Amino acid sequence: MKTLLIRFSQFSLGAIGSALLNLILLPVTTYFLTPAEYGKISMFFLAQTLLTYMIYLGFDQAFTREFHEYPVKQVLLKQAMRIPLIGSILLIIIVGLSARPISFLLFADSSYTLAVELLAFSSLFLIFERFILLFLRMQNQAGRFSVYSIATKLMILIGTLLALFIGEKTFITVVYGMLFGQIAGDILLIVMHIKLFRGVKAAWNFVFIRKLAKFGFPVAVGTFLYSLLIILDKVFLRMFSGFHELGIYTAAFKVASALMILQVSFANFWIPTAYEWFQEKKPISYYEKVSHFVMLTISIAFLGLLFFKKWFIWILSPAFLDAQYIFPLLTFYPLMMTVSETTNLGIAFSKRSWLNIYVSLIAVFVTVACHFLLIPTYGALGAAIATGTGYIFFFLTRTYFSMRNWEGFSVKRHVFTTLVLYALALNSAFFREIWLEKIFILIVLVWLFFLYRNEWRIILKLARKGLKI
Repeated sequence: MKTLLIRFSQFSLGAIGSALLNLILLPVTTYFLTPAEYGKISMFFLAQTLLTYMIYLGFDQAFTREFHEYPVKQVLLKQAMRIPLIGSILLIIIVGLSARPISFLLFADSSYTLAVELLAFSSLFLIFERFILLFLRMQNQAGRFSVYSIATKLMILIGTLLALFIGEKTFITVVYGMLFGQIAGDILLIVMHIKLFRGVKAAWNFVFIRKLAKFGFPVAVGTFLYSLLIILDKVFLRMFSGFHELGIYTAAFKVASALMILQVSFANFWIPTAYEWFQEKKPISYYEKVSHFVMLTISIAFLGLLFFKKWFIWILSPAFLDAQYIFPLLTFYPLMMTVSETTNLGIAFSKRSWLNIYVSLIAVFVTVACHFLLIPTYGALGAAIATGTGYIFFFLTRTYFSMRNWEGFSVKRHVFTTLVLYALALNSAFFREIWLEKIFILIVLVWLFFLYRNEWRIILKLARKGLKI
């Protein structure tokens, strides 16, 4: 247990550092830009998010699935990267031929073709970044992983600050700064790990690549559908409400993403650990304990964010203060993603990756229905409700399909806790009675102590022993 906690803390450093850099970037951009201008940046984030989820074609997930079974890791790395790199080159060509309509679609102006082309070009570097960091993560090189994760985010921050210092205070300046910073950070990462691509020859192994594709492509389809959960909110807001509401919503989403510290830290540590346990045939109780501890941790983190929500919103400019009523609902994105990492293992262990397609389809259907019903009336708040609801269904369906293909464990406490937290978020959005809200939060905190009393006993036992078990 002590070794696992040390490894988790090392992986957490990268997530914490990256999140802090993102939080620094948020007030900088909102200070210089109006909500409408920030709304245009959100369309850039939308395109970048879609790009990030699609360019790997599921080969990144196939890489992690085969890592502990494939004998020569560098050969596996090269085989897994080939198809995504070819896909990236095709993407650059296609985007280059249609840059003007894409620019108009994103920014309501067809003149920003260079930014669109640069975004497509950056996909080549994103592939190297993804696979190099995955290689470090799967080898449990937590320290190196954290250092280079922070370094790439730091370059994005530096690029943005330099662009704002040199250029005009407009959204396109921020876009260029972020793109150049990301590319510079990825070049640094590639140079520092160039040895991974030297010394070991890896001829095309079409049989093995087909095996990777068989696992990866269904994941890619599911990932594309999943990415719609993050994209459709912004698309519908632009259609029904405009760039101002979109800017408020995106700022709230960035604040809520502070909880991604937990999700990223845990996923970086948990995925290689879970596969190791699976290879060692650990009993189901190992996974169950981790799952309950994760649910407890993210619940307390949610209550803390809700209790001190005004403090978090102060990092934004006054024009964005309405975000305080929106972001608690948006925290269900990192919350549900984090806990589902512990309940979805049956899909990965059984190699039935196609089940991710059903998971995403159900979640997207629920989200789209909520967007149509709520955004025309409630604007950014309606989008937040739809997004939060969609991620709850994502967790539920992911867990359902996993447990049907695995020995599994009970998730009744997970579901009950999720519904209570969701009720608190809705109360915060609609009623806005600060002191009553704080009383509700404290009551739920006491209830969590009772519901997870066994987990608290283990935590206290570990504390008394100084983690020496």
